[in-house]
Amino acid sequence: MTKIPPHSGTRRLCVILTSALVASLLAGCATPTGADPSAEAPYCYKARKGRVIACTRVPAPSLNADAQAKRFTPDPNALTVYVVRRNWGDGGRFVKISADNEIAAETLPNTMVRFKLKPGTHTFTLDFEGERQVATVDGKAGDLRFLRIDGTVWAWKSTFVWATDGEDAIRERAYKARLVADLTVK
Repeated sequence: MTKIPPHSGTRRLCVILTSALVASLLAGCATPTGADPSAEAPYCYKARKGRVIACTRVPAPSLNADAQAKRFTPDPNALTVYVVRRNWGDGGRFVKISADNEIAAETLPNTMVRFKLKPGTHTFTLDFEGERQVATVDGKAGDLRFLRIDGTVWAWKSTFVWATDGEDAIRERAYKARLVADLTVK
């Protein structure tokens, strides 16, 4: 039997190939898995290149809850109102919204909040840097309503107002938004 000298090219090639095989097998262990769809975690708004701009201060509902909310199934015992914030000129600023000055949530770009309320008339308030905008929604149990926050952010001034889009157009934007709060008034 012929012995391969320790410094031969064949031995070196064998060591390199073995190392590459072991490294490729171990790489599978280091590959991150997808997010747990049932976990609640803060939602982070990111720039186009993936840089985090801002994250919600409280955990957002799970991805499963987000998917369920996007079915837009009416609750037969409540008026359901979706508030959607999805605009081309929006920036990573927090905008607070509330229903009847009781329950509130903070929004970021590309997010939505679902409110389940008692039937009747409700006042929604949008607060940003001391500016307050009000919208009124009326409905009965089993109704779905949609509101949209229209925001424009410039270096010298940011504005947020209630948009005047139709509910079908807002619903289309809601499909691409992330549910960050699911609030119920009992």
